[in-house]
Amino acid sequence: MHTRHYPHTSVPPEVLHKWLSALLCALHSIYFLLNMLLIQKLDLGFIQFCAALFAGYCFYASLKKQDRPWHRYALMAILTINILLSASMMDLVAGSIFWSLALPIWYYSLFGLKKGFYFSAVVMAVSAAILFTRADTNLFMPYRTLFNFTLVYISIWLVCHIYEVQRQKISSFLHSLALQDALTGVCNRHALKTDLALIQKQFTHIHMLLIDIDRFKNINDKFGHDIGDTVLLAVANILSKTTEVKEVYRLGGEEFIVLLKDLDHQKAREEAEKIRQAVEQEIFQSHKEDIKLTVSIGISSLQPEQEFNDFLRAADEKLYQAKREGRNKVCF
Repeated sequence: MHTRHYPHTSVPPEVLHKWLSALLCALHSIYFLLNMLLIQKLDLGFIQFCAALFAGYCFYASLKKQDRPWHRYALMAILTINILLSASMMDLVAGSIFWSLALPIWYYSLFGLKKGFYFSAVVMAVSAAILFTRADTNLFMPYRTLFNFTLVYISIWLVCHIYEVQRQKISSFLHSLALQDALTGVCNRHALKTDLALIQKQFTHIHMLLIDIDRFKNINDKFGHDIGDTVLLAVANILSKTTEVKEVYRLGGEEFIVLLKDLDHQKAREEAEKIRQAVEQEIFQSHKEDIKLTVSIGISSLQPEQEFNDFLRAADEKLYQAKREGRNKVCF
């Protein structure tokens, strides 16, 4: 299936990146002044000055909607290196190492579950090594300090991981609500419009098959809506199996749509005929008696610069032609 944009259940990474850029620009500017004027760490001050400049550039780019994914990777790499470098170069009593505790939050928020896990693991290992090797035994007890730091870090890391797992589950659920038909499990009209916009960029020959179950109202009236729902589900399964494509949609009621890519007119008609015959040959079960169905199919071919509604209207006209000509037909 085509790549779709999943709905966010939290602040989008683009927004987080923008405000992280602003925050880091301010923080690095402050630490640059402290290192240059008070602590006299000129080398570290120069690094923080460069980091402040880059963070400012990232913030400006995000305001102009010109930010790129590599910006956030570079920004977090600079922040991580700066924190670890500060911890290794300065005395532990300065507390630079504690900034590493905030990194898992940003890793998971900006990069997701898998990368957040690996980045957090690397930082924990490096931070623990710095803490153990740099600990002054007069001020710290290295083993106990390392033990407590690691427990705190893992606690924050675990909370971030659990939160991201739950966020992805909720996003997946919202995606199914937004883009899937609840009854049949195939995609819905919203997904159709989204997919068509993507398909148009990749393929030149696109056909729409608009499929309507003949006399479906009679089935609901005679057997009840529960059997009608069962029939709709069975037809959706037939469409998915017969066409061997994933672009199957329920438009509403008893109408379905199949999108065909890179087929000529004759092949598109053959696919439609295959669907018509598969439904006609299927026997649908009910509590009272077996049900035989037929479908009528209208086919339209997407024209250059044609809008979605015009594309659908062309298929709808052919569908009604099939209905007028006696149903159980394919019209192109």
